Amino acid sequence: MHYCEFFWQCTGFSPYPWQKRFSTWSGKSIAVVAAPTGAGKEFGVEIPWLYCHKMSIPTTARLIYALPTRSLVEQVYENTLEVVTKSGLPIKVYCLKGGLVEHGFEQDLTQPAILIGTQDQLLSRALNRGFGVSWGQRPLHCAALTNDCRWVLDEIQLTGVAYSTLVQLYKHWQELGTYGQTQLCLMSATFDDRPLHGLEVERFELSTEDMAHSLLAAKVMRPKPVFRATVADVADVAALVKAHHLPGSLSLAVVNTVERAREVGKLLFDLAPLVIHSQFLGIDREKLQQKLKSYQGVIVATQVVEAGVDLDADLLITELCPWSSFVQRCGRCGRKRTENAVQIHWLDYQQQWKPLPYDAPECEATRDRLLKLSDASLHHLAEIPLPKLDLPSYQLTKRDVQTFFCTHYKNRDTTYTISQYVRDPTAFTVSVVWSIEPPERLPHQKFTCPVPTKELTDFCKSYSVIPLVWGEDAWENKEPKHGDVVWLPLAAGGYSHERGWTANPDDQCQAYSLEVEPQYNDPPFPYALPLGIHLQDTEAALREVIPYLQMLKIPERLIEELCRCARWHDWGKAHQVWQAYAQADRGELLAKSTKYGSPMQMKGYRHELASAIAAATQGAAFLSQYLIAAHHGKVRDSLWPTNPKERFNKQVLRGVELGTHLPSVEISGVEVLPAVELTISGNAGNWERQVRNLLREYGPFRLIYLEAIIRNADVKASRYREEQAKHGNSN
Repeated sequence: MHYCEFFWQCTGFSPYPWQKRFSTWSGKSIAVVAAPTGAGKEFGVEIPWLYCHKMSIPTTARLIYALPTRSLVEQVYENTLEVVTKSGLPIKVYCLKGGLVEHGFEQDLTQPAILIGTQDQLLSRALNRGFGVSWGQRPLHCAALTNDCRWVLDEIQLTGVAYSTLVQLYKHWQELGTYGQTQLCLMSATFDDRPLHGLEVERFELSTEDMAHSLLAAKVMRPKPVFRATVADVADVAALVKAHHLPGSLSLAVVNTVERAREVGKLLFDLAPLVIHSQFLGIDREKLQQKLKSYQGVIVATQVVEAGVDLDADLLITELCPWSSFVQRCGRCGRKRTENAVQIHWLDYQQQWKPLPYDAPECEATRDRLLKLSDASLHHLAEIPLPKLDLPSYQLTKRDVQTFFCTHYKNRDTTYTISQYVRDPTAFTVSVVWSIEPPERLPHQKFTCPVPTKELTDFCKSYSVIPLVWGEDAWENKEPKHGDVVWLPLAAGGYSHERGWTANPDDQCQAYSLEVEPQYNDPPFPYALPLGIHLQDTEAALREVIPYLQMLKIPERLIEELCRCARWHDWGKAHQVWQAYAQADRGELLAKSTKYGSPMQMKGYRHELASAIAAATQGAAFLSQYLIAAHHGKVRDSLWPTNPKERFNKQVLRGVELGTHLPSVEISGVEVLPAVELTISGNAGNWERQVRNLLREYGPFRLIYLEAIIRNADVKASRYREEQAKHGNSN
């Protein structure tokens, strides 16, 4: 099938000339797509990747599409679902944004997948600090986003510090190594390429051939008259909307803060406006997103609508903002239709007005430009040079990357916080969940609301509310920090399903059902699964993906070592402590049980560390010991207790009492694991030194990927037996 034919199949139209040129990008250099709103950047970068999978052309397993706003993510996600359906490919699409994070992509890294998310959700995962993800699961997410993937960062002029962070991360991928290619594509209508200095770049821009294309030219050249509107306050803004809004049309008023959006919305109550901002529960945002489709009327919004939201307004009223943001807001007006008359009014406040969250000089620079601008057509906007502004950036060193690899509290402190690397400080938020009692496990972000961190802490102090923060594996009474998941009692209030986060205790959130993170450790199994069978299943699951691992150029010797790790990964479950917890009958060794005892009876026993110690007694290299120990994400870069208040005991490491024994384990037709005494050479500090040696030898991204391969095989093996049980087969 020819590329143009496939493009038509997926979209219903032929590709623009620049889109055809982009389909030849090899991924060996950074792709820079500089094209205006409406030029088809989204389909232009997604469909070439899909075409490679359609035609079995070598490409990456995952497409990572990062965007600056949640609203943009929602739109691109829905568009991508439709395109993938039309492509006929069995590829899953996942959405990751504040309020909704879909899981599953991390459980099988060999399967093609598309991840669409906000810059903070995706970049935090790439740095092994995934927002809203428990510490034990973060390495899986990191592996998925740093190996064998093609990254796309869209609307870079709105991403702030994320642009610089991703480029620095790309350099580390190249230097430290990954399995498979890790590619980078950057897109924007307005482009500043200073962070790309010294890197190989391939540019894709509109050519004369593109401008000769009738449909594209109509979008780029269509006039958008611009008018200055002098106003004193939000009452004048509301009056301006009423004066220019026409029944049966779409009018969009964009202000810079949530507070002003609420105020303008109240003043327009007789027009029943749709008020949109970022601080809603995910379940409520989904309802708002559905209302936006084919909506006619008045929308009052914050900058969440600047990019990607598929609005085609007849009237745009906007506050002053940085020039790049103004260009994006213009893209929400006269977006698709070319025959209707449109108007753009920019607000020139005559009294004291604070440009927050933006800097005053940026907004003044935009004002100076607008005083000379009468037409905001895409063509005119593209000809205006970008203002020279300081690009926010925090240095991301090799040492920082290696520290981000670590997940134990002793080793994970970095120079800058993860929030500083992924989002502008004014956007720092926590994810808040309301319920009568704290949920047993971490709730999915669909059931949380993004709230500015300082606003939440001020609210809690003002109204004597005690927040709980999700810590290592439980809720903890401590100060919330950026990126945390925070529980508030339902009675605390502060949220309205119609207006979102209000910080008003009189606004009471109604009780809503919650979904929580899967119970990764020891949920009841359909039947008593013998240990030997599970070990054999896990090795078989890993051997199934050997062709894929070979394609990634993982050496054969290492692949065989991974197979042995899979076969030995749960050896430590043979210990009498774990078997008592599984309530196994005398003479049987179980890997899964229909009913477990209390976790308290294990006294913190980590069977995966016992497995690693047993492997060491059989001469396994430290890489194998590490990968076996890390297969639940609990025992990785340190053997010290995970609770800072717990004293270190060199005779009992993570609940494993040295000097105790594992009985022999038969793996039918394969081998008999011998009875061993659990002893360890050296001390806990020696483990950390050897982990540092692995980091030097393999690099953090490859090492974390090898962890994930073992974990994926373990999950696949368990699911295989669960599916067998559903069909009445428990043999």
